[in-house]
Amino acid sequence: MSTSARPRWSVSATAFCVIAAGVAVPVAWLATAAGYGIATTEPVRDLAVIALGSVAEEVVFRGALQPAIARRIDAAARLGITPANALTSVVFAALHLWRHPPVVALFVLPVSLVLGRARELSGRVWPAALLHLVFNGLLYAASWLRAAA
Repeated sequence: MSTSARPRWSVSATAFCVIAAGVAVPVAWLATAAGYGIATTEPVRDLAVIALGSVAEEVVFRGALQPAIARRIDAAARLGITPANALTSVVFAALHLWRHPPVVALFVLPVSLVLGRARELSGRVWPAALLHLVFNGLLYAASWLRAAA
């Protein structure tokens, strides 16, 4: 299914998003345990940046880029990943290199594929933005808990 199509919200989209949010908990904890957490110096500012950044990135990548690519490349998904999602995710991960080490950008790739799949299943940007916010929020919370310990 192309990302430009607007499927109706379904049980499968809901289930996918709930499972993805649940998997984000141990992923965030493992990322911080590996030393890839988020600095927790100014919580109000940090949380505002996380919220605004998560939504803005999804509007750009899943709201504009992924559908634009899907309109130009109408190909079937392989293993649940469309070419539009794969290409968008590669660009998304690569752009994380400007502020993060290569290993972090590499770890961003599967997260981005999940966000792109949420976009495709729902036909909307907000589930991807909400999942992005949940993941970044969990990463922040895990970082804060590790710093406080």
